[in-house]
Amino acid sequence: MNCFSGSPPSGLLNSELLQYLRGNDDHAEHHITLLQQAETCLNDPSVEAADRMDVAGRIERWRYQTLNEWRDEPVPGQEQLIDSLDRWTCWLRQIDRETPRSLRHHLTSASSDDDTWQAAIDGRMAMPELCEAAQQKTHRLFSVSVSDQPNATKRRMLLYAPLYVSSHCVNHCVYCGFKYDMDIQRTHLDIDDVMVQADILLDNGFQHQLLVAGDFPRLTTTSYFCDLIQCMRDRGLEISIEIASQSSDSYQAMADAGATGLTLYQETYDPEVYRLVHPRGPKQSYDWRLEAPERAAETGFSRIGIGVLLGLADPVSDVQMMIRHAKYLKHQFPHLRLALSLPRLHQTPDGYQVKHPIDDEQLIRFYAACRLAIPDVELVLSTREPAALRDRLAKICITQMSAGSSTTPGGYQSDGCKQDDADPDGQFPVTDQRSVHQVRDWLCKENFDVRWRFA
Repeated sequence: MNCFSGSPPSGLLNSELLQYLRGNDDHAEHHITLLQQAETCLNDPSVEAADRMDVAGRIERWRYQTLNEWRDEPVPGQEQLIDSLDRWTCWLRQIDRETPRSLRHHLTSASSDDDTWQAAIDGRMAMPELCEAAQQKTHRLFSVSVSDQPNATKRRMLLYAPLYVSSHCVNHCVYCGFKYDMDIQRTHLDIDDVMVQADILLDNGFQHQLLVAGDFPRLTTTSYFCDLIQCMRDRGLEISIEIASQSSDSYQAMADAGATGLTLYQETYDPEVYRLVHPRGPKQSYDWRLEAPERAAETGFSRIGIGVLLGLADPVSDVQMMIRHAKYLKHQFPHLRLALSLPRLHQTPDGYQVKHPIDDEQLIRFYAACRLAIPDVELVLSTREPAALRDRLAKICITQMSAGSSTTPGGYQSDGCKQDDADPDGQFPVTDQRSVHQVRDWLCKENFDVRWRFA
């Protein structure tokens, strides 16, 4: 089963693989037939690309089902099968990758960690020294020249806005305001409603907009997002998505429609905690979510944002593994523009207690450590955090900020204001209540070069 060369060899369905499937797979004949179809696709040049992609998609789903089983009850040889299925998918999708996905191993290995950023995370580096080092690296890598002032520079700062399109969700994430059993008014915007919201944001300067939605397969379909992306691209907008983990086929369709960025937080890299805080729903699958940024990058997304939700698990371990995840992606996709974010849990639904509360100084330490670990990474800060802390972090190391945010579908009004600063139906509370223009004016006063899009 250990077939990982760059091109498919002959005799893919060898006796070893057949014997393993028939001895360990309750659906062996179905899966053998699927692999026979895959072999035909690889050996017959007359097979249509759509048929080849269909088979690849079915093998991808089989791989993730096996991954879920492997985490629950490991079976000898199962991990090798997982890697083999990954290679079959690569052959069918014509992805040039010499080795199977190795992220799940990379996350737990500290062999390549640098002691400098480790000391920054775990508290061995003093805060003044850490903040000064992070600030210097940020200014060196994210400053731009001032055209009419020789030798003068400004720090660039991208302002973006989340555009919530649906609060319907089938997941039971214990910390989320959109979880399935929350008693809130659910809203799903049609294309016309989304474009009204997009135009309001555009009128306020936002040329880079982030589509956000709960996970509700009947409504939040691939075609729904592709239609939204195409309409927004027609307005000249730069589009990123922050939605449920998608298949390779879905990411490909959205990239073809014009999406260029993906934001997807693992929430926590601790598999046991992940299982506890995601008790029901498709988000239960740790590996499906973990490898989603890699799937998106393979299909053409040029910007990927990852992060952890601080408060769920041991923060030091989570930040360490997030950095390893980012370094893995940077190695796999050298031209990828990476972003990291560290949202904190503040208010949570009734009944859930934050297990690992994070204070302001810890948050600053973690962000500064990220800057030392990967100097050219974008660091993102949302309106979850209060204005004074956002201002302080902006001066140290942040390069992207949301402003004037609403976390409710349809939450922006034509006058540029949010409908309700304390909306009980939002995904999470917005703490920085400043308007877009107040945030922009503060940044300009502090000598930042405010950007509204990447390109």
